[in-house]
Amino acid sequence: MFTQKECSLLTAPYFKLIRQADDFYEIQSRCTGHCWIIQKPYVFERYPVRIYHKHSKGTPYYYHRHGHANNIGSAIRQIKSHDAYQLNGRRTVTA
Repeated sequence: MFTQKECSLLTAPYFKLIRQADDFYEIQSRCTGHCWIIQKPYVFERYPVRIYHKHSKGTPYYYHRHGHANNIGSAIRQIKSHDAYQLNGRRTVTA
């Protein structure tokens, strides 16, 4: 389901590949350590790419829906924008 170009974008040095299947890639940002699932479902209503996110690789099965995109390039831009926010603008959350 992913083109050669999309595969190369998702396995770029910016990301660490965790696993892949026909319809999704699970990747980790090397900048923040956050994990992402980029899914291209076989059937979709409006947006062909879904983006799921979790903050730590050690937290199993706690992905939440982060958003959607029209293409893989747009999804990667959203991830990089999120990383920039995390590294530069997010205040520490205290309990």
